[in-house]
Amino acid sequence: MLRNARKRAGMTQSQLAEISTVSIRAIRDLELERTGSPRVQTVRLLADALRLDGVRRAELEAVAGPREVRSLYDDLPAPPATLASSIARAEETASLIGLLRSTGHQLVRVTGAPGMGKTTLLQNVAGELHRTGLVPVVFLDRAGGAPGSGHGAPRRLVSRVAEVIGCGAALDDVAGRLAADDVLLVVDGRDLDERDQRDLRALVRLCRGLRVLIESRDLAAGRAGEITFTLFPLDVPEWDRPAAGAALAADSPVLRYVLSHCALLYPEKASSPETVAAVAGVCWLLDGIPAALESAVSWLLIYEPAELLRMAQVSPARLVTPPSGNGSPLVAWLRQALASLPSFQLAALRDLAGSGPWSVSDAVALLAGSGADAASAVHDLRARGLVRRVKSAPGEAQRFVVLNLIRHLLRGESGPQPPSYGVPLSWSPLRDVQPLTS
Repeated sequence: MLRNARKRAGMTQSQLAEISTVSIRAIRDLELERTGSPRVQTVRLLADALRLDGVRRAELEAVAGPREVRSLYDDLPAPPATLASSIARAEETASLIGLLRSTGHQLVRVTGAPGMGKTTLLQNVAGELHRTGLVPVVFLDRAGGAPGSGHGAPRRLVSRVAEVIGCGAALDDVAGRLAADDVLLVVDGRDLDERDQRDLRALVRLCRGLRVLIESRDLAAGRAGEITFTLFPLDVPEWDRPAAGAALAADSPVLRYVLSHCALLYPEKASSPETVAAVAGVCWLLDGIPAALESAVSWLLIYEPAELLRMAQVSPARLVTPPSGNGSPLVAWLRQALASLPSFQLAALRDLAGSGPWSVSDAVALLAGSGADAASAVHDLRARGLVRRVKSAPGEAQRFVVLNLIRHLLRGESGPQPPSYGVPLSWSPLRDVQPLTS
């Protein structure tokens, strides 16, 4: 019946697979009667793609046959969707999906500083696996406080999962319901205390098809049995001279994202070399951090790109705070990270902050210590998210730079200002933004 319906629609198996998102192999097996009882959702996707309705749709669903046990995929809602963004992390999404699909990787901790886009990445991965892989997703929203914080009785992980999948709240009940399917569980690490961590590992042991994504701001090494997937700032072109902006904008999704918002508010200036150079400077000074760029875009409502650049040069930390916000979680996190550094790493960070992009060998020479100690310091600073990579030409040594936000925090408001990279800087217009930067 499926084969006849496909031929009536004039589709090949490949075309039906592309439209329905059901794999060619699954369609071939169904047509050759190798699949005894397809999933309800699979039949619905095929019927939708073939535009079957009325009697023909009912006949196809009837032929598929009832199943004694419903799949979680049929009962669970789709994971929360995200709005499409031109600065979405497509490469990271593909890498994380590949990691989850590979054998032996059941528990993956996605780490990074606030504002790096961890939640959006997890939503994209969950949505892609649900849509194309027909994987049921248990997506637990933030519980709103760490377990045991004193704000009411803590909501245990197992009971929250049981509530979503509709079963008893005991560990064995949840494991029994999850064991029959390949399932993706997405949870915020801030909601997990030691008991929840133990229960989570018990579920992983009992359910071999379970994959777990944990969102975390902790950049330290994960627990035994975990794979750590760290999000760093997005690649942005080096901002060294005004002429570089126009040439690099075409190859930079980050610049195109900000310029697209400039075009909405300042259409007459969006494509000018001055605007492109200003946007390139803002993206560089905000380190390619997604949340920082979104905050800068919100300021475009009252400031032109050139004014945003001057604000970023004076105080990138101020520009990171959105107009309606009461502070920046990213800046608070960076301050805490600086305060937790050992003295020798803090000294190394100060030395490196005064230099432009550098390689590990440059850092060894700059820090004037042993090569092993300098390389270890660079590694730790990179792992803590205080140093970001700068795109290097093929064959060149990998280069890094201290976050401009960190340089600003180390320097303080009263210290010397960041270099202007050849862009003329007029201080007189800053009178209008003085209340913001004071």
